[in-house]
Amino acid sequence: MFFLLSSEISRLVKITFIGAPAVGKTTMLKLLSEQTIDRLYIPTHGLDLKTVKFEDYFLRVWDLAGQSGYLRAYSKDYLLGSDIIFIVTDSTPRNVLSSRELINYACKFVGKDCPIVAIANKQDLVKNDGRMDVKRVEDVLHCKTYGLTAINPSERFKLMNIIKKELDKIAIRRRLKD
Repeated sequence: MFFLLSSEISRLVKITFIGAPAVGKTTMLKLLSEQTIDRLYIPTHGLDLKTVKFEDYFLRVWDLAGQSGYLRAYSKDYLLGSDIIFIVTDSTPRNVLSSRELINYACKFVGKDCPIVAIANKQDLVKNDGRMDVKRVEDVLHCKTYGLTAINPSERFKLMNIIKKELDKIAIRRRLKD
């Protein structure tokens, strides 16, 4: 458990992962927090919450369950106050289209200062089973999209770079950087 000093509060960033079930949200959270990633799928019920120290920041990462009952009932409350929202998709055409709906939904609850960024996960499967490549996912979602294979621990650096780009923008908005 992290306890923050009042001087560290300005470095607290709320990151929210949303997406359909089994797209890799929890795996991304494990990747960020350097936990062991296993291939056993256990659905998240409600939400999972972790704090990850990254450079001068404390990332408060909210992993919301993907089942529609949870998403529609609780996500509004959990989206509020987000500094970054990551829409995670498994890159299948069907899931990418439902992710478009999630982006529209999230936009109703967060201000224009909160970026919504897509993660086209499971890119290792693109050539084998009809999943969409990153460019195609970005074209459909109309938001900045990054490709990832979250089950691969070596992808942690890539995920941290994605977050770093967004953190730099937050720091400028909060006047922590010029």
